[in-house]
Amino acid sequence: MTCRRWTADEFCIDASQLAPRLLGQYLIHETPQGLCSGRIVETEAYGGCYNGFPDDGAHSFRGLTKRTAPMFHAGGISYVYLIYGMYCCFNVVAGPEGEGQAVLIRAIEPVCGRDLMVVRRKLKKVGKNLTNGPGKLCQAMAITRDENALELTASRLYLAHPEEEVPFTVAVSPRIHIDYAVHGKYFPWRFYIQDNPYVSKV
Repeated sequence: MTCRRWTADEFCIDASQLAPRLLGQYLIHETPQGLCSGRIVETEAYGGCYNGFPDDGAHSFRGLTKRTAPMFHAGGISYVYLIYGMYCCFNVVAGPEGEGQAVLIRAIEPVCGRDLMVVRRKLKKVGKNLTNGPGKLCQAMAITRDENALELTASRLYLAHPEEEVPFTVAVSPRIHIDYAVHGKYFPWRFYIQDNPYVSKV
């Protein structure tokens, strides 16, 4: 694709600011099997503070560990982790070095490589369920733990600006599936394109 890649400087803002800016942007993965891309339609910010409360919903809340090390890198690299022992989730690291911030990409709308995505997802009936969730989009895009801590400005996995901006309305809500967080479960840090069919189910 000929879209302009995001630069390192564009990632170096707080996750809560970066998350809505990523909506409508392209997530692209060039693999040996072919190129796949999708328009980002749903994100969640993690790390930092809101109304004076640190984000206890973030992996980085308890500090630097081997698992969370990419989150403490300067913005612009990937953070891929495993949930339920089988599904990967892809995050874009945000902010300056040492901040422990990232944006979870929760859903994308397929743009290129849809047939390949279907094969990877092993679906018989294809619809919005192709990429309407963080684990689903990673499977469809072949994003695994091997893509953890990659530079998103210089690897085969990257973000790009669309050639033509399509207007949309940004909807905001508290993040989902983090009931363990005392304060963070109320942070209004989930952003999505209103009425887009690929937004994940709540």
